[in-house]
Amino acid sequence: RKEINVNIKVHRGLNQIGGCITEIWTNTSRVFIDFGQNLPGNGESTTSEQDFGMVTDIIDKNMKEHEAVFYTHAHEDHVGLFWYIPIDQYIGEGSKELLLIKYRILEETIKKEKEQYSQQPERDFHKEIMLEMKYVSAIAHADEVREFKTWTRTEAKKAPAPIIVGDIKVTPFYNCHSIYDSYMFLIEADGKRIWHTGDYREHGYLGKGLFPTLKKYATNIDVLITEGTMLKREGRCIHEREVSRKMASVMQAFKYVFVLASATDIERLAAIKGAAISAQKPLCIWSLFMKRTMELFTERESKRSRGLFSFDPLFYSERLYGKLKRRGFTMIVGTSQIDRVKGLISKLPQEETLLIFSSWDGYYKIPEQVKANPKYKEFRELFCNVVDIHTSGHADKTTIKKVIETIKPKKVICIHKEADAKL
Repeated sequence: RKEINVNIKVHRGLNQIGGCITEIWTNTSRVFIDFGQNLPGNGESTTSEQDFGMVTDIIDKNMKEHEAVFYTHAHEDHVGLFWYIPIDQYIGEGSKELLLIKYRILEETIKKEKEQYSQQPERDFHKEIMLEMKYVSAIAHADEVREFKTWTRTEAKKAPAPIIVGDIKVTPFYNCHSIYDSYMFLIEADGKRIWHTGDYREHGYLGKGLFPTLKKYATNIDVLITEGTMLKREGRCIHEREVSRKMASVMQAFKYVFVLASATDIERLAAIKGAAISAQKPLCIWSLFMKRTMELFTERESKRSRGLFSFDPLFYSERLYGKLKRRGFTMIVGTSQIDRVKGLISKLPQEETLLIFSSWDGYYKIPEQVKANPKYKEFRELFCNVVDIHTSGHADKTTIKKVIETIKPKKVICIHKEADAKL
């Protein structure tokens, strides 16, 4: 029969964290794993026109009869260029829902802003046009996400079903990362087996499945494509259970506790919930996005996790202020709530108020990151009392080495890493 060559090209990710694009192809078929936007402070910043030009160039150069993009998870540095993709796109069902929640809320927010602005007696024509463009863009992005094809997460101890793209077979394996619904992929073509890890870790609540999965399914691997975010950092990452324990300890010393954390990180939210229960503080949220992600997690994961990922927080409003001021609280917040948080903490005694900064410390320590994401540092500086309690969403160096030793691939390609990072 006609020989089928299997080829791999990493378009982006070998020398930067995030912005990942990997292409795998045969004579007739090809798949991409992720089409990510550059992270702020990592890689060159680009305009939408430059992004569109790059995507078009990559797609048009090597067109095949059968083509598709597969996304490991819904972080922007892996899925952020979806808007420019003209071929079939696949993502996990839960990740698709996260993206739809994001764009629905964006649509609702801009619509409300438009309505409020239209009632002002003096209006700026250019601002009205900009609001309309943002509104149309949010709707269009949501419509594009609705077109994504999906796979369903396989229950424990069941083998996931492969997705066929021409003569390439892609099988998704559920994974532990700092976002809900993350996956690794086994890519098979012409007897060759490629394992793409996406972003992963062992030290989360879901991390216990990493090595059993690899031992059972990542066998006879020709090429391992692994992330290497943490390669330049020594030491082991603490487990999410330890994050929760540390949080509970400091929560008991303060009456009013704010926790800066991601609305899409189901495991961190579970750690915070557990800490609040241990510290006997009511759990509150202030973000509509977080409310809806928690509803999604509870609906999809509560039974499977025996309640670990079940959430029922109070949604903060002014009518709760008096009760919570008397009792105290744990409130999970994001940087988008900075103005509202500023107003609330101005009414609270500073000596009894704490911020737990549960995000990467580079956001306020590294000048490039501060410039790209100034709200993290601004948020931190609102508080007199601050403590960092965090663990990475990525595998530490020890875990990466153990993954390689477990899989024993013929070749290793390391992506999602700093340029001078080495295995």
